[in-house]
Amino acid sequence: MNREEINIFVERNLTNFSVNSTGWSDLIRKLLFEFAIAGWNLEHRVFGKEKFGELRCYTYSEDETLNNSLKNIKDKYSKLSEKTCEICGSEGKMRTIGAWQTTLCLTHFLEQQPVIEIDDQHNVKLHNKTVLNIKNVVKADIEYDLQKLVLYTGHNDWEGQKYFSWQEPNYYLLLKAIPLSLFPKDRQSEISMLFQSLNNCEICGHKAVYQRNCLRCHQEPWNDSGYFIEDYGDKSNYIKECQMDIFLDEDDYEKYFITDRSFEKVPEHQILFSSDDLREYEKLLF
Repeated sequence: MNREEINIFVERNLTNFSVNSTGWSDLIRKLLFEFAIAGWNLEHRVFGKEKFGELRCYTYSEDETLNNSLKNIKDKYSKLSEKTCEICGSEGKMRTIGAWQTTLCLTHFLEQQPVIEIDDQHNVKLHNKTVLNIKNVVKADIEYDLQKLVLYTGHNDWEGQKYFSWQEPNYYLLLKAIPLSLFPKDRQSEISMLFQSLNNCEICGHKAVYQRNCLRCHQEPWNDSGYFIEDYGDKSNYIKECQMDIFLDEDDYEKYFITDRSFEKVPEHQILFSSDDLREYEKLLF
């Protein structure tokens, strides 16, 4: 076989891969090229797809030696795909968008994530598009854990339903903006109590602690139980480690929630770690 034959094989089979965008095109081309070099019959088609945020390729050969070579090639590019944005091909990581796993760079991750915005006219927007006006809401419901909100703009339950989740920035800002009278009577006091009983979080510096959990950074406040003492020794060590995790922001949560205005900041909040602490902590993690 010559290079031209391989190129024809690669381009012909590139379209057999069902992927979300063009970011993995170079990976797929390289995979197909290595298939050809390994001895794959160029007359046979190769199929693949994106699954759970990874590139998957499905092939079989009766030649056991060739099969082993193909498996190594497939494993290699599957692992590379986990670090490559499906949209643009730049460095990415595995993300969860809604209920779907996908591999995206930070820019395309943030573009696809919804951010709740409320303007001065009480318009609620997602992706800069108005989805409802709070003045038009006639009914509201909320899940038992207060983490999912349903707003209705029609008098029938199937009319004008809009869903909002605690995983979206400004969720609690929206929850607070909805008149309590629109919620079922047996939930009104619980919703009211949530905002009245918030305490300061010594970790992230927001007034967001509710029932032993911070609604902003999702860390548990320090307590003198055996688990905390055994793992951290004292309170300052625990707070310091949690703050360094927030600063390093490995899952890009803070970059996503930078626009969140649900909770007021605590003026006297202190950062306990130093640059030396951070360097030593990074050595342990990476």
